[in-house]
Amino acid sequence: MEVFRNQCDKIHTKLRETHRYELSTALKEAIEEYNGKKIVVSNDIRNTEYKLDEFYHEIEKEGKVVCYWDKSDKKNNLSFAEEADVGITFSDITLAESGTVILFNNKNNGRSLSLLPKTYISIIPKHTIVPRMTQAVREIRESYIKERKIPTCISFITGPSNSADIEMNLIVGVHGPIHVTYIVVEN
Repeated sequence: MEVFRNQCDKIHTKLRETHRYELSTALKEAIEEYNGKKIVVSNDIRNTEYKLDEFYHEIEKEGKVVCYWDKSDKKNNLSFAEEADVGITFSDITLAESGTVILFNNKNNGRSLSLLPKTYISIIPKHTIVPRMTQAVREIRESYIKERKIPTCISFITGPSNSADIEMNLIVGVHGPIHVTYIVVEN
């Protein structure tokens, strides 16, 4: 965790650490920090496991609009994600050394969730954190051998989008999220 914390500072990514029973509070604070009103979320079974379905329902009562990624409606998914203030997914594997979250994109977890909204929030179950790419690739390979399937796309996300000009002046938020927050969840 110490390596991961240090790397998050280097990649301009806010890091929150919480316990599973306090995840809703941490998530609400992060959404409010970025003035999130339109929120797009993955249609992930972990939303139920972590009681986020209830949380999303509660914040809708407060006037926020929450859109679950709908595998049958690609056009509206993309349109909503482009306008969203916040996109939220779970990390499938997390690299401590680089501060990278790895997402197994599929019909319920589109790539646009982490790319199009102004702010991206990744919920990171602590057990998904591995030291470096070597361990992540090993996990992906073992999963493939065991289940004989692989995600349609695997996204590697390391903080907010950024670019440097020829004079190496860093500009954050050029072609993707301007802000990124990782929420590490202790089980």
